[in-house]
Amino acid sequence: MSETQGEVRVRSVRTARSDSLVETVIGVGGGIARVGLSVVTLPLAVLPADSRQHLRNAAKEVLTAVVGIPGDLAKVASTVIDEWEAKAENEPAAKTAPKDELSAN
Repeated sequence: MSETQGEVRVRSVRTARSDSLVETVIGVGGGIARVGLSVVTLPLAVLPADSRQHLRNAAKEVLTAVVGIPGDLAKVASTVIDEWEAKAENEPAAKTAPKDELSAN
């Protein structure tokens, strides 16, 4: 049994490949997004470390605010709906239907 130093056995592994148009479009779109992100973040690499950290913190705060907006809107909507329900319960029921302005009567 002879061992040769420096040799590494490599086994051939097939990669998963699909001819799906959707997967191709997703792959191309992901590549374009990565290139765009790299171009946008390239100027940040030349900034001093403190400035980069300040920008990261600012971006984190902005993203946190954007993510919190739907929750805040839901709270406001819930409050307004509760007020409408309370107002509707306190009003007496109408004896007649409102006049239909589109009818010919």
